Amino acid sequence: MTRDLIQKLHTYAGLVTFVNLLVFGLVGLTATLGSRPHDPAPEVRSEAFVVQPNLTDRQVAERVCGLLGLSLATPIQSAVIQHDAANNLLLDFYHANGRHRVTVLETEGRLRVEVIRNSLWSYLGTLHATTAAFHSGDWRMQLWADYNEFAMWCFLAMLASGVALWLMSRPEYRWAQWSLALGCALFAALWYWTR
Repeated sequence: MTRDLIQKLHTYAGLVTFVNLLVFGLVGLTATLGSRPHDPAPEVRSEAFVVQPNLTDRQVAERVCGLLGLSLATPIQSAVIQHDAANNLLLDFYHANGRHRVTVLETEGRLRVEVIRNSLWSYLGTLHATTAAFHSGDWRMQLWADYNEFAMWCFLAMLASGVALWLMSRPEYRWAQWSLALGCALFAALWYWTR
């Protein structure tokens, strides 16, 4: 009975987080192999935009973010708000799909919008790095962040249940013993060398 329960836990934890673990694996492989394709060339466009008097830079940034529909880039961090050499307001909105670099040309009554779309690999890399510590203003990114956190806990459950299943079935199996010893030795060596 106990073995069946552990086996079900192991299997269902893997299945419910399959997509998440697949994303982690693909991102890890592309980072290791260095074969990530480049992001597409940026698109540049202009949009009419009038800055109301007495608005702070943050208020202007919030209006621009709303106008461009960049809810994935919320909440707006202070680092997003800058000024260029000509003292124009420069906004760098980073999000899962890429980056919107917006220059507010107040005297011209327009925005210069540079859109840099993420490649599939950059998009997956962003998803990989998004955890529950990330507090997005967009429910979709927050849901993914929470799923990542859930998947990490499921991964720990899979590890524990996998070791338990091995110990219950064939702890004397030599290849399993060598695999466990090699994994622990590699971790210990890396821990020692990176301290």
